[in-house]
Amino acid sequence: MAATSGGLPAVPDPILEPTLTTDAERLRMAMIKLRRQIHRQDTPGLSIELYSALATVVSRGGLSVGELALAEHLPPSAATRLADRLEEAGLVLRRRTEADRRAVLLEATPEGCRRLEERRRTGNAWLARRLGRLSPEQRATVRRALDALEGVLLRDLDPADLPAADWGEPQPVAAHAEEVS
Repeated sequence: MAATSGGLPAVPDPILEPTLTTDAERLRMAMIKLRRQIHRQDTPGLSIELYSALATVVSRGGLSVGELALAEHLPPSAATRLADRLEEAGLVLRRRTEADRRAVLLEATPEGCRRLEERRRTGNAWLARRLGRLSPEQRATVRRALDALEGVLLRDLDPADLPAADWGEPQPVAAHAEEVS
């Protein structure tokens, strides 16, 4: 077992506990296959990375490109490229703030909100039909697994865990959210 770090519990060494590596491989492959299946349900036009960034802008309202980078766990340059692509597609607008005219915030357009809702509706319906094939006990197990995975994989993600080359200088940790290409 690895030593505790920063108040986090010790993490088992995958080399010493081969079942962790096997479980990690199964989870990774299941996620890849699930992503492919969900992607097939999507309306054409936007990548999963763009949809993720759009979802962040819609859910958080006006946010800066830097805040988008932190939320999506991206280097600022990648978040800028995402914001550019979303703006070119007519899904977000850049607006200057009244308080600081140098600051620019991203806001979703009505078309951006509509496209996001359409994607959620079709993707969630497809996945719900598959989950509906499980027994109530299996669905409860899935919910418990989701709680654990979200805690370990999403809530605790810190830009410091990403390769330094991707971030350049250390970035402050603020609000968190999703991903990009």
